[in-house]
Amino acid sequence: MDKKKIMKVIIIVAVIIIPVLYSFFYLKAFWDPYGNLHDMKIAIVNLDEGEGEENLGNELVDKLKEKDTMTLSILNNSDEAQEGLVNQDYYATITIPKNFTKDLNSAENSDRKVTTITYSPNQKDNYLASQIINKVVTTVETELRSEVSEKVVAKLTDKLEEVPDKMQEISDGAKQIQDGTSQLENGLQELSEGTSNLSTNYEKFDSGIESAYNGSAELTNGLNTLNAGAEKIYEGTSKLAEGTQNLSSLTQGVSTLSTGATNLNSGVSAYVDGVNQAISSITSMTKQMQTLGGNLQAYVKAHPEAMQDTNFASAIGQLQTISNASSNTKSLATLQSKGTELKQGASNLNTGIKTLASSTSSLSTLSSSVQTLNSGMLELKQGITSAKTGSETLQAGLQELNTNSKIIKTGTSQLNDGAKQALTGSQTLLDGVNTFNTEIDNGIQDTKEQLKNLDGLAEYTAAPVKIEETDYAQVNSYGVGFAPYFMSISLWVGALIMMIVFYYDPEDRFKLLGRNAKNKYLRSGIYFVIAVAQGIVLGFILKAGLGFSVTNMGLYYGSCILTSVVFFSILQFLVIKLGDVGKFLGILFLVLQLAASGGTFPIETVPSFFQAIYKFMPMNYTIRLMKEALIKVDSGMVASNVGILVGISVVFIAITLIVDYIKTNYIDKKKNANE
Repeated sequence: MDKKKIMKVIIIVAVIIIPVLYSFFYLKAFWDPYGNLHDMKIAIVNLDEGEGEENLGNELVDKLKEKDTMTLSILNNSDEAQEGLVNQDYYATITIPKNFTKDLNSAENSDRKVTTITYSPNQKDNYLASQIINKVVTTVETELRSEVSEKVVAKLTDKLEEVPDKMQEISDGAKQIQDGTSQLENGLQELSEGTSNLSTNYEKFDSGIESAYNGSAELTNGLNTLNAGAEKIYEGTSKLAEGTQNLSSLTQGVSTLSTGATNLNSGVSAYVDGVNQAISSITSMTKQMQTLGGNLQAYVKAHPEAMQDTNFASAIGQLQTISNASSNTKSLATLQSKGTELKQGASNLNTGIKTLASSTSSLSTLSSSVQTLNSGMLELKQGITSAKTGSETLQAGLQELNTNSKIIKTGTSQLNDGAKQALTGSQTLLDGVNTFNTEIDNGIQDTKEQLKNLDGLAEYTAAPVKIEETDYAQVNSYGVGFAPYFMSISLWVGALIMMIVFYYDPEDRFKLLGRNAKNKYLRSGIYFVIAVAQGIVLGFILKAGLGFSVTNMGLYYGSCILTSVVFFSILQFLVIKLGDVGKFLGILFLVLQLAASGGTFPIETVPSFFQAIYKFMPMNYTIRLMKEALIKVDSGMVASNVGILVGISVVFIAITLIVDYIKTNYIDKKKNANE
């Protein structure tokens, strides 16, 4: 296949996928904008200072974070947020005032205040973004209002519900007062009797106080005498303690001597044992020398010529001397005997010194006991002094008590008279408390009956109206809702491009499709085949690439094919039969349909001109038909829309064929006339 044919194939494929390029990338980019708001940045300035341990500003920020709808930047001041808004770092700023918590909590008070959250969107940057963010903020605002209402009503309800409890406490208190008043009356009766007895018996008490005062004086004198004796005893124990202080040094010296005697005993024992071992070795060696001497003497007798050797004769003489010296066992026996006596003496010395050390340990105990006795005597002396001081204080107190006792005696008489008056008043108080308690119980019962109407009021206030949404023909995403609109636009553009590329090809590479095609019916047929291919390819790639579901697969592809055929039949007539005017009308027709097809905003929201031409726009019916295939099928709607679109297509195809037929006959007649 040469390059020209390859290029033709590429152009045909490009024309077929032009609607796909237009629809796919646009719908892919805006398939679910409300579900992809996370990268939109909003600055939040939380100036709320809170109240106590509560900070509703932080709770509001946490709620916005929990929604995880957009990227939140928590800033510290409004200037930084405003600068980011101007520099288009943020789409909007939300400022929570410093008295946010305090103002909201004031709702339960009489001086309640309205708090204001400042929401500042940058509408210049993107108006739709500001509307989307505003929807999120409005939702949070509604939730916040509900929570505040619920909180206020809950607190008021709680406080009102506390009223019966408080009144019950009052009632309980009244009963306690009632009981207490009865007890008071009984007690006052006993008090009256007691004060009479007190006045009678107080004279005996007064006499006892006087006797105690006289006894305290005698106690003070006795303590003075005891203190003098204790002073003399303490002097004696002090001298005794000084005399026994050095006994501890003697005990330490004897202990050191005992340790030295033990070491001496061990050394003497080791020495004597070593001497005895040496004596044993010498005795053994002497026996060996005597045996050797006897052997040498026998050798000399057998060999007298050996004595002629001076060295041998000298060795024989030295050996004889050593043998004689070793045979002196008397000295060794004496040495061994004296060593045994020395060892026994060291052992006796060690035993005696240990006995002495054991005896001196009691001297240390005696010294310690004397010191303890002296310390105890000092404490006794100090205690006697303290007792003397206390006795003097007791004597002074008893003297004052004796004086005041006379005054108390007079007061008891007055107390007796007052107790009788109090008894009379308590009887009157008891009658009033009984009446008060009865009325409180009646009020509590009435209040409890009225407060039953408050049950569930807080939850009801938070959501007094419930809106239940039951969708008809539910649309799951923004892209599904707008897909029919953009698919229709793309097929219109695809048909228009197809006519421009093939029909107006300046190089006339497509002989069968160009302006000079001999068989115009074949040309139209090929065009319709390409239009059908555009519809099928568009439907397949969008379905596979965007992954949306359809209600009826046959209706879905049929809608794509029918839409492509209808639009091509219109544009074929406009472009081929009207030329440049037709191209202009094709573009103008597209622009009018963008506004008057109801693909974006409801047709009722556009100007009246567009509402007037709405029913004459083919794209109106293609959008409706595709919605049936993508969202929900209503058989009546499918039939009516298909009928209208087929009618439009038939009309324009018929007009095109009629014009071609008339034009062909005109050319043939003119050609025949010229011939």
